[in-house]
Amino acid sequence: MSAKQVNNILGKLNNRRGSLLLISYLVTVVLIGLSAAFMLSATSEARISERQRLETVALYIAESGLQRAISDLRLDYAATGSWNDGNIGSFSIGPDTTTYYHVPYTNTSLNGGQYSVKLKNRSASDQIQILSTSTIQDATATILAYVSATSSSPWDNVIFAGAGQSGAMINGNVNIAGSVIILGDGLGPTDLAVNLGGTAEFVRNNYTSLDAALQAKIAPLPTTIFNGETVSTLNSELRVKNGVVALSGSAGIGNPDVAGNSVKETVDGVYVTDGWGGNKGASNVFSDNETIHAYDLGDSITFPSLSDPDPNDPSMTIQAKFKSEALPLTTELNDIKPNSSFNYSDGTNSISMDGNGNLSITGKIYIEGNNDLNFNKKGGDTTITYSGSGTVLVEGDTEVNINLVTSGNNSFPSNSFGIMTPNTIGFYESQTAAMGAFFAEDTITITKQTDVIGSIVSNYFDMGTNVPSIYQTPELTTNLPPGMIGGGSGIMINIDFWAEL
Repeated sequence: MSAKQVNNILGKLNNRRGSLLLISYLVTVVLIGLSAAFMLSATSEARISERQRLETVALYIAESGLQRAISDLRLDYAATGSWNDGNIGSFSIGPDTTTYYHVPYTNTSLNGGQYSVKLKNRSASDQIQILSTSTIQDATATILAYVSATSSSPWDNVIFAGAGQSGAMINGNVNIAGSVIILGDGLGPTDLAVNLGGTAEFVRNNYTSLDAALQAKIAPLPTTIFNGETVSTLNSELRVKNGVVALSGSAGIGNPDVAGNSVKETVDGVYVTDGWGGNKGASNVFSDNETIHAYDLGDSITFPSLSDPDPNDPSMTIQAKFKSEALPLTTELNDIKPNSSFNYSDGTNSISMDGNGNLSITGKIYIEGNNDLNFNKKGGDTTITYSGSGTVLVEGDTEVNINLVTSGNNSFPSNSFGIMTPNTIGFYESQTAAMGAFFAEDTITITKQTDVIGSIVSNYFDMGTNVPSIYQTPELTTNLPPGMIGGGSGIMINIDFWAEL
């Protein structure tokens, strides 16, 4: 190679203008690539953000469908006490425990999307599944919820007790049919809220032991499908907030399921915080939800007091408000017998007897001056038949030692007698029956072979050992006589399970 050729090559290598041009091209390419990457990333993030926004909106729309269903279910349960009676509010739908059924507001538009709601019944009439599905553009959301209804009214129980059992063990052939709530106020975790022995049956779920003539006076029980059979049921549950439930001997909660009959034997649920005692304990409990669940209502329900502020006029107590609206009496009702004859009225409130065992009551009656209200037999005449709907608030004590029942079939609780007292109510006569709503801020005692149809609400209850029975009437909650304490309570809807599918 000549010297000239070598110099030409070296000259080209030393020419930096070409290198700079090449480098600038490379930098431009890199910048374009980075810009494209940034643009692609920004676009992707925008798409992801929009997707997340749509999914969030879809979830909110599905939640709206769920809340609408819960609202409808709350109103329906408050009116009928059941979700398996063939309607939800004004909609004739269900029940079905195997497949979902649509509510009428399928494909309801909301916020640019839409929701659809389906329901499926569970085994109990106060439990249901809700499936709410929503769509907005290409985003979807589905919420599954298991809900249950609980009445916050003390009258939606056969026994509602603030403290619990008073006196000795409940023994013998005692029948308590219906739901029971015992708050156990003041009890420790080892104290007894209730102590059952012998053949006592607590929280039965049917009317199998109720006299047919008495059963004919009250509305038929609702039915449900349980283990493939249509059976009547009280939808009974036991709740004990504080204290132990002791079961000994053959005493039990509910009964084993028996196929082929028309009643439900097992109770719908038990919720006992401090557990079971006695020599049988939980082994004598026959419940659809086993025996492992604690009290589930928190502090939402408390024992009502006549000295509480009136819910409609907080400037007055419940007792003072009742007195201001009632017909005042003193000693006129301290010895009512089947042959009594009287008529007391102020034009709005009234109570009367016709001398032939027929009593009529309307509105509110107030017995002041610490006087008593007593119903007593007259020789072999042991029945007073009442009509109308009214409540007596008595400052003293009350004794019901006679049959106090309504007349005619299906007449209770459309006709209902209410008794309230800050003291005690006693049922001390055997082979009698009393229909009504009974509230004693102290104690209700039923010591002999007495059937009580309705509900008792008291701080303490004493059932003695002589086979009394109490039978809940579900319709009483919505047919309470005027002025009864706790009558304005509503329905609590509990979400037992919630999941986004």
